[in-house]
Amino acid sequence: MKKVRRRKIALSIISIILVCSIGYLLYGNFYVDIQHFDINTDKLPDSFNNYLIAHIADYHNRGSALVDKQILSSLQEEKPDIIVITGDLIDCEKLDVDKALSFADELCDIAPVYFVAGNHEANVSKFNFTDFCYLINGLKELGVTFLRNDFVKISNEAGDTFNLYGIHDPYFYGGYEQVFQRTEILCDELDMNIDEFNVLLAHHPETLAVYKKFKIDVVFSGHAHGGQITLFGTPIVAPDQKLFPPYTEGLYRAGVTKLIVSRGIGYSNFPLRAFCNPHLVYAEFKTKST
Repeated sequence: MKKVRRRKIALSIISIILVCSIGYLLYGNFYVDIQHFDINTDKLPDSFNNYLIAHIADYHNRGSALVDKQILSSLQEEKPDIIVITGDLIDCEKLDVDKALSFADELCDIAPVYFVAGNHEANVSKFNFTDFCYLINGLKELGVTFLRNDFVKISNEAGDTFNLYGIHDPYFYGGYEQVFQRTEILCDELDMNIDEFNVLLAHHPETLAVYKKFKIDVVFSGHAHGGQITLFGTPIVAPDQKLFPPYTEGLYRAGVTKLIVSRGIGYSNFPLRAFCNPHLVYAEFKTKST
């Protein structure tokens, strides 16, 4: 009897642990982590001190009312000067352009929005060009600025400016084996003036060495999904980075370059995030004299 009782108690404890773990895992898929970074620089005038950029990546036309509400509420509270989206607004495996456009419409009500395409947009452009055009035209109609291997001058009330560049995803030009080569070509063609303050939107974080080579001040990227599945805080795998990827979330430095990587909002291939919550990032400029 005692053995039976101990076995029942052990099974009950294991069941409770499993239920709690599953509950926590599911909760993590719908709770958005919000992270802030300061970007210290002596290349911007004081008029850009406290200038705030909100960074969103890898939405994958998720369309979760709970997740969207948290993102939009945070943005409405923080009041960023601009919002940048670094690719994969849609998902080529479960394509729903209208969900992506509806989310973008909400963002446009908060701040100017700038977008670069990711590998999922590239895949859709190859196999369903009509839907790709529907997305891009829809974004433009909403007022989103689509950056495709070009740049815009971002100005403030004082009339000061910095450069916001965006490169087309390397997958538009080939497969993963050409990511580094194509990224280097695209960055070279931008012909940036390194004496000015340059911000780049580029979907891929694993090409940090390329961004360092061109001395880009700040790069915003996504693509890695934070690993999407982590164990004890360690990401297991990420697109184009294979096992134990080095660039999955947060702030990285290489030379003068600062790379800010978002874990993203949605998911792809495997429809679950494991201990890797959706991620909304803010980057705030801090000028040297302050």
